[in-house]
Amino acid sequence: MKRMKMMKKAAIWMLTATMAAGLTACGGSGAEAEDTGDISDPESVKGTITVGGWPSGDDAFKAALEGFHKEYPNVEVKFQFTDTTAHHQALQTALSAGSGAPDVAMIEGAYVAQYRDSAALTNLKEKPYNADELKDDFVEFKWDQCISADGNAVRAIPWDVGPCSYFYRTDIFEECGLPTDPKEVAELMSTWDGVLEVARKVYIPGERWLLPDASYLYFELFCNRDYYDEDLNLKIEREGDLDCLNAVIKMREEKLDMNVDMWGTEATAAFGDGTLASVCTGSWFGGFLKTDYAPDASGKWGVTTMPGGVKASNWGGSFLVIPEQSKNKTAAWAFVKYMLATAQAQNEMFEAVDYFPAYKPAYDDADIYGMEDPYFCSQKTKELWVELANELKPVTTTMMDTTAEGCIYSSVNAGLEKGLGAEEIRDLVKSDIEKATAEVKEQQIQTLKDAGVWDK
Repeated sequence: MKRMKMMKKAAIWMLTATMAAGLTACGGSGAEAEDTGDISDPESVKGTITVGGWPSGDDAFKAALEGFHKEYPNVEVKFQFTDTTAHHQALQTALSAGSGAPDVAMIEGAYVAQYRDSAALTNLKEKPYNADELKDDFVEFKWDQCISADGNAVRAIPWDVGPCSYFYRTDIFEECGLPTDPKEVAELMSTWDGVLEVARKVYIPGERWLLPDASYLYFELFCNRDYYDEDLNLKIEREGDLDCLNAVIKMREEKLDMNVDMWGTEATAAFGDGTLASVCTGSWFGGFLKTDYAPDASGKWGVTTMPGGVKASNWGGSFLVIPEQSKNKTAAWAFVKYMLATAQAQNEMFEAVDYFPAYKPAYDDADIYGMEDPYFCSQKTKELWVELANELKPVTTTMMDTTAEGCIYSSVNAGLEKGLGAEEIRDLVKSDIEKATAEVKEQQIQTLKDAGVWDK
């Protein structure tokens, strides 16, 4: 999956703690620099760089590589790609050791809080990079995640954003006497009672369900990974949460959800054969439907805003960083800046792998963002995602977010299995998160103390 799936679970959550400890321990390899040239004179930039990450990042870069080579003809690019977890484990090891890291590395959004305070990564706010010059060109929500705790460093540049959307089968909705127009669907499902109404109409016992797992309706409330306030207080109680959980409980009691992991083989097959009528997730899921899950269902899917009145939110996204140990930071920065801060490259990558750009000037291409998508009933889906991306507001990003995210799915389902009420499930979620994040929270506090911004 091109985004870290929620249920990569234990290995990733454990990795969070080890990265937090290891990343701040070293400040680079101290290797002799071999930088050449100045990116203001592209032909003077020479050498070979290695770019590391996970699929489909390599496909995206290859789609834009021709333009990069035209701009920087003397830079050779090699790729070092593996799965998401293996990539982050290898990167953490290399940064801690001071050698072995690629010149440019992808970072999944779940890990950005660990990396943005790491002295093992290049501070791109400093000369000659001057990354702050780019900040107004990026979605504010994403740029804010790149800034170090003390505000003195920018060690990552945003690649993409995942505006949360509701994907639904228009043919099934029509069959059930439900509206199919995106605005009408959004209006009907703007309340949790409306969501239940739709779920009941779609449901055919043992044959068809609205959603793979009802617990994801609750997860919607936390898609932004805004689990904590500035004082690191856990923010579990929020507007409409008990109404949402009551809807989740009813849906499970009435067997209106398929009750399977949305990333499991049962669900992915069900998206293709019409057993599942909808899903709530990031905009990038559209690429999965088109190429992997339901390639034969063109013209049968629609896209609208999230149900339950949930405001604009984000799911997923990635960043690029440059390790301090890189021997050719000039070429590495040329690659990062070209790929992420030019409309041409961002849009070539977007069209190749559906990574929705966090770089706002890319949206000016009317041929792309004003285009009707035949797969989604000729909707102008990208206009919706631009609107949602621009509505996103910064949140407090912490090292605990990945672990907290994992608890949402497991704790809610545990509560449902026990027959708990809405408040009891919410209390269970809070308790489980606090237990699971205790150690990492101490590391987060220490990081803030080291940055001179924690006096609690």
